[in-house]
Amino acid sequence: MPVAVDYQLALEHAENLPSGARVQAIVDAVLDAIDAPSADLVVRVVDAPEMAELNLRFRNQDRTTNVLSFPFESPEGIEEHYAGDVIVCYPVARTESAEREIDFASHFAHLVVHGVLHLFGYDHQRDDEAEEMEGLERRILDRL
Repeated sequence: MPVAVDYQLALEHAENLPSGARVQAIVDAVLDAIDAPSADLVVRVVDAPEMAELNLRFRNQDRTTNVLSFPFESPEGIEEHYAGDVIVCYPVARTESAEREIDFASHFAHLVVHGVLHLFGYDHQRDDEAEEMEGLERRILDRL
C-alpha cells in the first residue's frame, strides 16, 4: 500500500520533531490497521497563530487545538487518491506532553494517528465511536 506523506514544517522554531521517515511509518501503521486504500496525505506542523486561524475559520472555535483533520472529498466521477490534511499544533502538543508528563515523540505520534483516523471517517462524537477510535489508536500506537 504505497502512500506518499507530504510532511510540512510551517513554523520557525521546533525541537525534537520526528523525521519524515518516522511520520511516514506512523501513517503507514494507521492505514495498515484500518485496511485503507492507498492515499496520499499531508501532515503539517504549525505554530499557535496558524492553528487558531484554521480552527476559527473551519470550526468556528476561537482558540488553538492540538490537531485538526481536513478530509478531501473528490468530485463525483473523479478518482482521487488524496486523503486530506492533518495539521498538528507544535506548541499545544509540547505543552500537553509536558503537562501529562509523557514523551513528546509518543504524544506527537498519537496526534498523527488520531488525525489520520479522522481522514478515514473515524470520529468520537458518540461514546461508542469514541470507544472504537480510542481502542484503535491504542492498538496502532502499541505496534509503533
